[in-house]
Amino acid sequence: REPIMLLVALSLPIVYHTTLYMKCRIDGCNSLLGYGNRMRKSWAKFVLSREDQAILGIQAIRNEIMWGSFLGMTSFTALTIIISTWVSNQEMGECSLQKMTRFDPLTGSYRSIFSPTIKVLLMVSLLAAIFAMTLQYLRILKHLSVYVGCSGTLIQEDVTKAVGKMYNMSSFWHFMAMRFLLSLFASIGWLFGPTYCLASSVLVLMYMTSIDRISSERMPRKPKKKKNQDTPLSNLEISAETGCDGLDQRV
Repeated sequence: REPIMLLVALSLPIVYHTTLYMKCRIDGCNSLLGYGNRMRKSWAKFVLSREDQAILGIQAIRNEIMWGSFLGMTSFTALTIIISTWVSNQEMGECSLQKMTRFDPLTGSYRSIFSPTIKVLLMVSLLAAIFAMTLQYLRILKHLSVYVGCSGTLIQEDVTKAVGKMYNMSSFWHFMAMRFLLSLFASIGWLFGPTYCLASSVLVLMYMTSIDRISSERMPRKPKKKKNQDTPLSNLEISAETGCDGLDQRV
């Protein structure tokens, strides 16, 4: 029973993100990830359109750096605590984890075929991946803080395109770090048994589905065509009439 439950718990997020990726390839407006990529390009064009807007971009990037620093320090602290605790009391930790699996309602009477060390290594691997992805996220933001100050220069057009691409790249690493963080809940559930691991995976999947999906009723697919398409972007208030296609035209 335990291998089957763990296989299902692992397959659910893989199938979900594969489907999400395919939807973004076909129509990015089906998910928050695809729509966010277009919005960030529009944001870069808005911030670099005038010199007095550069401070707004620097402030936004500083806020993201503060959040990324918190995420990185938290994951690194949890990583060091788990490793130090496990190394100092490995035998006691194995006994405690074996007792915790007895609370599983379906497999509590069976002896687990997986060693408690494997469960700890899984948590350590997820935390290490979160920390590494957060570092990459912060590294790109550091470069962005310099590029945003290039408004009003001769290379402003090239910088605008570079900022949009780099901002999307940093958002991708942040997206992956948060997905690994959500997967950490399933690994914590595994400490109490495969049933809790599967239940945690289902709950996390329901949560990801709710935050990733953008209702098509709230966002029309086809924008209203206008005669003048060369009007510069003056603000970030993308109206409901614009839709994703209209946002692509502006970008």
